[in-house]
Amino acid sequence: MTTQITTQVGRLVGGHPMIGHPVIDEVTKQPKMQKDGVTPLISFYVGIAIAKGTETDWKQTEWGQKIVAEGQAGWPNGEYNSPTFAWKVTDGDSAIPNKKGHKPCDKEGYPGHWIINASNGFPIKTYNRGQYEAHQVIQRKEAIKRGDYIRLGFDVVANNPAVSPGVYINPFMVELYQAGIEILGAERDANEVFGQDAGALPPGAMIDTNVQQPQVPAPGATGLPQPTPGVQQPAPEILTPPPAANRLYNGQVVSEDQLRTSGWNDQQIATLPVA
Repeated sequence: MTTQITTQVGRLVGGHPMIGHPVIDEVTKQPKMQKDGVTPLISFYVGIAIAKGTETDWKQTEWGQKIVAEGQAGWPNGEYNSPTFAWKVTDGDSAIPNKKGHKPCDKEGYPGHWIINASNGFPIKTYNRGQYEAHQVIQRKEAIKRGDYIRLGFDVVANNPAVSPGVYINPFMVELYQAGIEILGAERDANEVFGQDAGALPPGAMIDTNVQQPQVPAPGATGLPQPTPGVQQPAPEILTPPPAANRLYNGQVVSEDQLRTSGWNDQQIATLPVA
């Protein structure tokens, strides 16, 4: 069973939807490889801070109840009751240090929030608010930064069978809702993280009024270059790059299958350079 969830507006406090990092083996300290033994595993991680309400536990929220239901269904023998069950949600007010001695409450943007930690093996499609057409996917990673306000679409599925019971929180889409004040400083280690009312900004949102909402120029309806008057255009199939197993996305090598799994269509894939 898989559950799809779309969050309310929260703040991007960790990671980046379009910047991937190698997955490091905790024992060998070396990059993990894909099944071919040659290609490094890449993780695209985002941490979104959701403002706390009157609830005393994230499991009492509407989205939290859906995550819990998925964990219970996937681990029916009560494994979800274990304190080590990997729910992938952090209490931003917690003063309990993690394995590296860092306290969530000391991190910018954490206090007063529940932090949903989501990761995937491919870039997360990102759109500007109100610009949801296929050709309007944000291509420039500089268009979004830590500290911005976003909405996150993700799938929840139990990781059964696994040595460490828990759930996967797989992000598939981000909406850049509003630019916020940038969160500076060292980025969190995604391996460290995982070893452990929509349409409105949350109360106390710190808005950067000097930054205008990014605009994405809309190409023609077909997404192909516009014809020049008096110049005969080649057939559309000539403009389409030949099939390729891998593409370059913001400096990362990503397979076309990964992109399709993430929801990219062939027209969008064709805009990426061949790796």
